[in-house]
Amino acid sequence: MTPSKTPSTVDESANPDRRGGRRAPVIETCFYQLTHFPGHEIVEFSDGHALSLNTSPEGFLLLMPQSPERGQVFEVHTPVSTEERNREEKRTVKLVEACWTRELTFGAADKVYLVGVRSLFEPTRPN
Repeated sequence: MTPSKTPSTVDESANPDRRGGRRAPVIETCFYQLTHFPGHEIVEFSDGHALSLNTSPEGFLLLMPQSPERGQVFEVHTPVSTEERNREEKRTVKLVEACWTRELTFGAADKVYLVGVRSLFEPTRPN
């Protein structure tokens, strides 16, 4: 793997303490759904699978095949917590905001993106 030649779109001034937060290394597959508005009357939807690489109380890190815009709000469907997972494979829908992205290139044309997201909304589960 060669380092990306594209500068990151990280805005370090947005949250100078973001690296100081506690993170748990949790690697899980998740499903995402993005919305694009290329025209006044046109809406395009794109979706796919991503990997969640770590999580914190405020958000998590995704490895995605496409890059959302900084500030873009989108849905991520993640597995429920591990203590509930044994019963049945269920998913939780989270509304997240893309805070930063970093492009990773592999070879001449293959690209993936690290995307730091902040959780905006997660529905509560009934007891």
